[in-house]
Amino acid sequence: MAKRVEGVTERLLECAKEEFLKNGYENASLRVIAEKAGSSKGAIYIRYPDKESLYRALTQPVADGFCGLLKELLGGFESMSPENQREQINTYGNNGFYRLIDYIYDNFEEFQILLTSGESEIAQEFIHNIVEIDTACTMQYIEKTGNDAISSGRLTPDLAHLLSSAFYTGVFEVVIHGMAKKDAQRYIQSMSHFYNAGWNTIFNGIKGE
Repeated sequence: MAKRVEGVTERLLECAKEEFLKNGYENASLRVIAEKAGSSKGAIYIRYPDKESLYRALTQPVADGFCGLLKELLGGFESMSPENQREQINTYGNNGFYRLIDYIYDNFEEFQILLTSGESEIAQEFIHNIVEIDTACTMQYIEKTGNDAISSGRLTPDLAHLLSSAFYTGVFEVVIHGMAKKDAQRYIQSMSHFYNAGWNTIFNGIKGE
């Protein structure tokens, strides 16, 4: 069995990050990565059987970390009493989003690779997982508080999925366009206010109807 040399994995990952950022997934060269790391393609294949495995080694940890943080934040909301959920439905998520933005910008290059490198299947898988987590929280809120959004026909599970997908796709535009963190915070706050108004209409109906 080939022996792994200490520090090689870290150098390979750092050089892979540079290569994916520069050339995207399709045009990234394992040979170039190995050369820049002062190693060989064989050293890559010992650790990662193909380009996708190397790509996932860079992107999967931040994708999983984001999903884990989102679950933690929404779990705090789900653990509230129905009364507190009704009172904090608009404010709780807004406050938690600052932690999510911090996480994105602490790992900005990895998110750029995930979302802009051209490997759309893995990016779509990431967004889908986020939407599933978020939609489950929405359904839990409706059930726990006895909200009539579903029974009245104002909301369906498919519509909840579409709205969540639209929101998070918008959130990650700040990465795709390379926005400064301060601008991202402002834009996402405005988006949250916009979507909150829409969700309030779905949850509470329109007066006079």
